Amino acid sequence: MKSFIEPGSTLKFYEAVNNGFIDINEERDYRMRYELEDHNGNTLVYSFVVVGQQQPVAKTDSCKNFMPWTLHNTFVDFDFMLDIPSGNLYNSFCFSHRKTGSTVYYSDIHRVNDSPVPLHQNATVWIKLNADTLDNKQQYGIVEITETGNDNWIGGTYKRNGMEVSIRELGRMYAVDSDTFPPNIVPVNPEKWVASRRIQIRLSDNKSGISAFKGTINGKFVLFSHDMKSSLYTYRFDDSRLEKGKTQELVFVATDGAGNTTEYRYAFEY
Repeated sequence: MKSFIEPGSTLKFYEAVNNGFIDINEERDYRMRYELEDHNGNTLVYSFVVVGQQQPVAKTDSCKNFMPWTLHNTFVDFDFMLDIPSGNLYNSFCFSHRKTGSTVYYSDIHRVNDSPVPLHQNATVWIKLNADTLDNKQQYGIVEITETGNDNWIGGTYKRNGMEVSIRELGRMYAVDSDTFPPNIVPVNPEKWVASRRIQIRLSDNKSGISAFKGTINGKFVLFSHDMKSSLYTYRFDDSRLEKGKTQELVFVATDGAGNTTEYRYAFEY
């Protein structure tokens, strides 16, 4: 927990003297007392002593890519670009960028700073493709790579033989990947749809995630509900949209974040 307000903070609800900074300028004991209170009025008091001692000023390492919190900051390399608009940094810092080659991804793996740096709003990252082999550029996407080697699709836009995307924190690893597989549509017990008066479909995607879905019966739009915690999509029969005594044709279309599309058709009597 921080006890001071960083210079780039724009939050107005903090009340602090000297932005919470304490000047230790004498060789004596400084008695500190913290009082923490939650929304229910429960209070915790913590006291400790800071011993003031004269000591030499530590030397700071030289910084090749210093980013002041007051300015618009940009880092550009031939295969990587980071753009942080003014007002996005809470404090100045020394930026670092490292990359490693990869045979798994379409680009090198780029570590955007060695330590986490939160941003007030979005910054822009651009990564160059080492192998631009896909005709459908929408199938490219930037992924965030965890320390354990797993990756999570972020997406982005194809620009200048590379991919561009927005991020909200520095200190993570990114690379360009692809998603060329369409979503998977699995009907759930279609033989029971009429008796239960509902249609259930299980929908999944291997990488970029589902971005859109649409269902129609006999060409008329029908509303499928979706619990965000589940892969199950459900339509409950509405007699105003179904013509009884006729064959009903369901068409369900799903699209993932890379633009891949799957269509499922099923006819049933109602």
